[in-house]
Parts: sequence; C-alpha cells; structure tokens
Amino acid sequence: MKIRTLLILANTISLFLILLFLTISYVQMFISPKIILVLSVITLAAGVLSFAVNLMISSPLLKSVKQMSKEAERMANGDFDVKVTEAGPQEMKELAANFNHMSTRIEEMFVELRESEKFKSELIANVSHDLRTPLSSIYSFVEALNDDIIEAPEERKRYYETILSETNKLTLLIEEVMELSQLENRKLPWNPQPTPMDQLLVETIQQFERALQEKQVEVNVEYDDRLPLVSLMPFQIKRVMTNLIQNALCFSPDQTSLELKVSMSAGMMRFSVTDEGKGVPFEEQASIFQRFYRVEKSRNKASGGSGLGLSISKEIVELHGGEIGVESDGRSGSTFWFQLPIEMSKEE
Repeated sequence: MKIRTLLILANTISLFLILLFLTISYVQMFISPKIILVLSVITLAAGVLSFAVNLMISSPLLKSVKQMSKEAERMANGDFDVKVTEAGPQEMKELAANFNHMSTRIEEMFVELRESEKFKSELIANVSHDLRTPLSSIYSFVEALNDDIIEAPEERKRYYETILSETNKLTLLIEEVMELSQLENRKLPWNPQPTPMDQLLVETIQQFERALQEKQVEVNVEYDDRLPLVSLMPFQIKRVMTNLIQNALCFSPDQTSLELKVSMSAGMMRFSVTDEGKGVPFEEQASIFQRFYRVEKSRNKASGGSGLGLSISKEIVELHGGEIGVESDGRSGSTFWFQLPIEMSKEE
C-alpha cells in the first residue's frame, strides 16, 4: 500500500472517530438537536480542513520519497549518476543530502574500480612487452652458448655479460612493480627520521659519477645552508632524487649541464633538477607521472626505463605529505621538482 493511501486512510479513520466521540459527548450534554447539528457540521468542516492541510503539508514529503525511490531504481540498474532535490522538511533535506553523497561515493568507487581494471590490463600488456625483449635476448644468447656456436673466450665472456645485464633489467622491473604495488596499497613501513639533506644529496650524486663523465655533463649544485634536518625516510627520498637525476641525465645531450637546487620556503624543503634536454611537451606534462607512461613512445631501453620511476617517485613523495611536478616550455630544458614538509605533524 502506498504512503499517500495510508495517510488518507489514517486521516479518514481519525476524522470518523472524532465525529463519533464528539456526537456522543454532545448527546450526553443534553444539547438540543439543532445545536448538535451545528457543532457536528463545524467539527466536520474543521476535520476536512485539517485533512486538506495535512495532505498539502505531506505532499513535498511524498514527492521526495517518490523521487528517491525512482533514483534508487536507476542505481539498481547500474546508473550511479543520480541526484535528488534537497527540499521539504529538515529531515527529508538531510536524507536527500545523504542520498546524494552516497550516490557520489558509489560513482567514485565504480570509477576507481574501472580504473583499477584498466590498470591491470595495462600492467599485463606493458610488463609483457618489457619482459619480452630481455627474455628473447637471454634465450638467444643461452641458445648460442649451449650449441657451442661461440668458441672464442672473449666472445663468450661478452655473451655472459649481456645475459647478466638483461637479467638485472628483469630483476629491476619486477622490483619496481612490487614496490609500486606496496606504495599504492600503503603497505610500505612508515619510519621517518631527521635527515641532513646535504649528505643525502652528495650520496645521490656520487652514484652518477661515471655516467656524468661518460656524457661530459657538468653538475652545478645550489644548496640552502639554513635548511635544518628534514623528517623523511632517507632510502625512499634518495630513490626519488635518483629517479629525477637519472631521468634528467638520460635526456640531456652530451657536454651540457644539470642544475641541482635544494631550498627552503614556508616550512617546506624543495629539491629540483634542471636539464638542457628537449623538454617535456605541454600535453605530456599532466600524464608523465602515470604508471608506464613515457614521453618516448618506442619503449627503447636506451632512452628510458620501464616508465615506473616517476610513478614510484610520486607515490613516495605523496606518502611523505609532499608534492611533485615538472616545469618545461616544451622546447628546451625541463625542471623536475618535489617538495616535502620539513617537520610532519602527528596527523600527517
């Protein structure tokens, strides 16, 4: 039975009982039939008026309930982009607001679910692509060695070195995928400690000493001596700095320079690396920190890694409550940067 029918039935029964009891009361009071009739008519008119007012007041309530029922049916059919009008009594407004919030959250959850499914498909496709090349190379070299095609010791040594190199690439890719999964699921242990950024910067630069010499790239460092110890996880932030410097070095022409800058502003530590490469196009800058995204589309290992480095860096920086980004005119040079709060609050 519908709510409107129940309200009409309840009002009718209530009006009938009121008239019955009032009539009995009038008779017991020994009032003349004429006065009883007048009083009964007045009571009936008041009851009808009350009935009409009641229906008029309950009409917005019924309208809201009907609308929510209709929108709930749409949600049941898979359409989560629904909204109801927040009108009527205060309780109905609150119910409508909660309904709208619920539909928004469900829509967001399904968008996240669809993105997750899309990510899984992309993950399988990209990992398969990145695994195929080193595996094919390893297979070819192992097959050649197994068939005793290579007899010269120097040539065999070169084959073994290539197999070792390709195996390291496979190991690195697997480690990156596992690390990204840990970061996205927030399963990485959170153990920040006060860390001197100058020491972290020196240790990071030392890793690139040989690569810098080979490309004849000069490194210029600008460091703010006022910077205090920063609350962070040293290994993870060193990983971010390594990724950014490696990315800048990879796309830097020979005999150019890298500008590294560590500064402090408004309670934040900011690290940036500027190269003299060809820059990052404007249309690419919003997507460059996505998983497996690469500006260089051929996925050639000589011009980039797996496409997970910047995505991992983004997750690490956000885990520390910071931000990461890129600045480039799209033609010459890029500046990759991240900033972290120097001291993190208990809530963070």
